[in-house]
Amino acid sequence: MSYFDYFDTKESAGKILADELEKIKVNKPFLLAIPRGGIQVAEAIAERFKVPINTIIAKKLPLPLYPEVAFGAMTEDEINIINEQMVKDYGITEEVLNEIYTRVNTEIKHRIESYGRFDKKQVKDTDAVIIDDGVATGSSLIAAIQRVKSMQPSRLIIAVPVSTQNAYEKIKPMVDVFISYIVDATLYFAVSRYYREWKDLSEKEIIEVLNKYKKQYG
Repeated sequence: MSYFDYFDTKESAGKILADELEKIKVNKPFLLAIPRGGIQVAEAIAERFKVPINTIIAKKLPLPLYPEVAFGAMTEDEINIINEQMVKDYGITEEVLNEIYTRVNTEIKHRIESYGRFDKKQVKDTDAVIIDDGVATGSSLIAAIQRVKSMQPSRLIIAVPVSTQNAYEKIKPMVDVFISYIVDATLYFAVSRYYREWKDLSEKEIIEVLNKYKKQYG
């Protein structure tokens, strides 16, 4: 099987992760999906465990000339994960850094307004599960991990269909459990290559999914 087609869809990948979460005896998990791709993966998990989907907003900080490449990430609490070496290597000035911070922070605030907030107190003493559709550099995930750790869950669990070897090794010691169905050391990594069908939900569709599970299980 080619690594281009391990999963049919993000939803089907979520079913595999739900199986893995059952194996470690997750009890009434508090789901925290990273939009956008994490929402689709979280659907099957929400259905299996009969819980709503919450969003945790973590956005990458893109390089000015290479917006697909992240030199860090930030969350709504302005937890910043910065690769200082990349900032130096690409000659990113303080002025440009501040412009990027401001733009990304604006995007984060917009997503919070659109998708809603959750009560941090609800996370304490739960099995908190952070979900995404895949992990490349891991910057956004690390920022999300730092934010959730401050909420004192009983266990902090990462559940993703696929991760790079580098990100997996870096992040695994930070959490209680890191479930990644595929860990790949390939040089040319792209999350989308592991899915036969790649679709991103629109903002409207994400809101509909969140409302659906909130109504059923919230």
